[in-house]
Amino acid sequence: MKISKTTKELYEKLIQMPDLHSKPELDGEILIWKLYKNAFVRAYCDSYDTCIEIVSTSVTSPSTHWHPDENKMLDELYLLGKKGNILIIKKHLLGTSILYIGEPNTYQFNKSKKWRWGKLTYLEQKN
Repeated sequence: MKISKTTKELYEKLIQMPDLHSKPELDGEILIWKLYKNAFVRAYCDSYDTCIEIVSTSVTSPSTHWHPDENKMLDELYLLGKKGNILIIKKHLLGTSILYIGEPNTYQFNKSKKWRWGKLTYLEQKN
């Protein structure tokens, strides 16, 4: 889905989408979305760059960010905010990365599994 060149236009398109867990907020040129108990989403879009950040509010939850293609920005934010979706972050020696965003029954995630070279963090949307 093609997005616009500003965070405000991205925000206006996002709040029109169905089945969102909650409504994001627009703080100047940054979109802020309090989706998770120990983390929140920050995003921005301008003519030079796009960025989605998962910002941790807990020592045990990792933070990460990525720069999606301009055409995928709205779709990725929608996946993060759609009701019932989960986010799984893998923290490893070289940093953190997104392992999965989507419906919990689609990805078989074992919370008790030990990962040799990293740790998985399972984020569910807060109630």
